[in-house]
Amino acid sequence: MNYPLVDSARQNRILAGIPLSDYTRMAEHLKPVDWVSGQVVYEPGDAMDFVYFPTSCTASLVSNTQDGDSSELAMIGRDGMVGVSLALGSVSMNQRVMVQCSGQAYRMPTHVFVEELTRCNALQQLALCYVQVLITQMSQSIVCTGHHSVIERLCYWLLTNQDALASDQLRVTHEMISNMLGVRRESVTQALGKLQSAGHVASGRGKIAILDRGGLASGVCECFSLVSETTRRLFEQVERMGARPAVWSSADGFAPLEDGHGARLQKYQDAYDFAPVGFVSLDAQGQVVQTNLAGAIMLDIQRSQSHAKPFQDFIALSDQPRFADFLQEVLSGKCRRHCELTLRGTDHRAEITVRIDATLDDEGEECQLVLIDVTQEKREAAQKLAAKVKSGGGFDLNDFLAQIQQMKQMGGLSSLMDKLPSQLTAKAGAMDMDKVEKDIARKQGIIHSMTPKERSKPELIKATRKRRIAAGAGVQVHDVNRMLKEFEQMQDMMKKMQGGGLMKMMKRMGAMKGMMGGGGFPGMPR
Repeated sequence: MNYPLVDSARQNRILAGIPLSDYTRMAEHLKPVDWVSGQVVYEPGDAMDFVYFPTSCTASLVSNTQDGDSSELAMIGRDGMVGVSLALGSVSMNQRVMVQCSGQAYRMPTHVFVEELTRCNALQQLALCYVQVLITQMSQSIVCTGHHSVIERLCYWLLTNQDALASDQLRVTHEMISNMLGVRRESVTQALGKLQSAGHVASGRGKIAILDRGGLASGVCECFSLVSETTRRLFEQVERMGARPAVWSSADGFAPLEDGHGARLQKYQDAYDFAPVGFVSLDAQGQVVQTNLAGAIMLDIQRSQSHAKPFQDFIALSDQPRFADFLQEVLSGKCRRHCELTLRGTDHRAEITVRIDATLDDEGEECQLVLIDVTQEKREAAQKLAAKVKSGGGFDLNDFLAQIQQMKQMGGLSSLMDKLPSQLTAKAGAMDMDKVEKDIARKQGIIHSMTPKERSKPELIKATRKRRIAAGAGVQVHDVNRMLKEFEQMQDMMKKMQGGGLMKMMKRMGAMKGMMGGGGFPGMPR
């Protein structure tokens, strides 16, 4: 399946492997975006609005500790894509996705990608192949971190990025590399100094040039050749297979159709069974059909005893009505939905908060749930925001984004209207909820296109940065300006909450009178 590159998007291996007839249809939905080193594309738990196909940049799947330390799990370049877990039924990101080396990628709306998975056999097979590539990278990274030196791991990282970018020039900082390797910046600087003295690389401000690939290869650990060879073998295998169709089976995982019989692909079954998130399948009555190991642990039940149990019984009483409505919406509409609910406490654990992503199978008979435990994440986020407001530490765009994401995870603005007092609900009824929801999603996309530094220091965002952010989010500069203006309003409100200012503000507002009618909430369109 080797096809000529008809445009820059086909520099991505997955897009290049798609037959031209299918690619021409998909190309209408592909848009270029510029990524900047250090930019966060997705946070854990984020709904994936777009999938991304890197062409001249690289990104990392990053794991973060409670202390703020980070480590790279896998690297994504032009051989792969961001959002491939959609092929396994997940609709949210499980790790942070951070840009390593600046460059360009192409984005496709998630709903288009999911539709094309069912239409294009080549895309389906390539996506599943890349799932296996990522599993290989993640498993090998554990070995590499524990057994190999900083300089060996640095050589591995440089060579991997060189192959992914097809370039000898890497636009990346020492700080970024240290975050990816999970070591001190000083250790990276020392290792780069040794490689530079040997004539293998030239390191400048924000750039690293690879001068002698053979020299780097002589000092790299065996992990590099193992991952490279596995990636080559898997892609060649898919190309030889010639895009046989694959279907989802709730009992067996992904399996190819061969002569009318579904033969299990054990590697994808293992990926399902041992995934770090919970997978639970429900029938049309909301009863558990099956669950993977992580799902059984979250529900605190043995897998052999989970069958035919109503999933609603595992949910806290206060959230059961909302889940019933949520499940009915998914089953009746054959659509993907997400919400955030509390699982009841058991004899072995306290209540936990889970994000639930739900989708319906092709037959419309089973609902597949993806469960992500966000209990600790929510607790830490709430404590962090409370501490910032109390101390006057400043309300930045990261906090603004967190509030937007929290509202989306609770079911969006429409679901929150039911919780408002009746007098406010009446005023909210005049609002165009669909328009408001789209505006909120637009704000989220704008913030995702910013660098971490820009999020923490919005005052840095001037004309040039606004144009880059607008291009990355697929909006106009005036949309960026409006979002920043509304953020400033929210920031002013947070400042007034410090030191008892909240009560004074409430009195001036007449106990929230006119909050909906007098211009709306900060951050909502007027």
